[in-house]
Amino acid sequence: MGLQENLETEGGAVLVCVARGHGDDWQAFCLDFDLAVQGISLTDVRQRLEDAIDDYVHAAMAEAEPARSQLMRRRAPLLMRLKWALRFLVGTVTGRNRDGDSTVGFPVTCHA
Repeated sequence: MGLQENLETEGGAVLVCVARGHGDDWQAFCLDFDLAVQGISLTDVRQRLEDAIDDYVHAAMAEAEPARSQLMRRRAPLLMRLKWALRFLVGTVTGRNRDGDSTVGFPVTCHA
């Protein structure tokens, strides 16, 4: 079942999101929709990303087919997904991140 069908039948989908920050320079990404935001804290980028996802899904659902389905299937490129997987693996194995950066993964429930 695809993400669009999951949104329509179950009332929501859990999206894979990640954030990385150092001090007051943070970036967050939704790997399921290839969206990115910047902010000054984890809380800030998380809220900005949730808002961006909400806006994106509402705009995509307003489109006619086949554009709607294409937008709802848009994913981050495989290389980007692998990069984040490697960051989490290295952080888990070594117990630390390079240069004191914080890397956080978090789910976002999308209700369209």
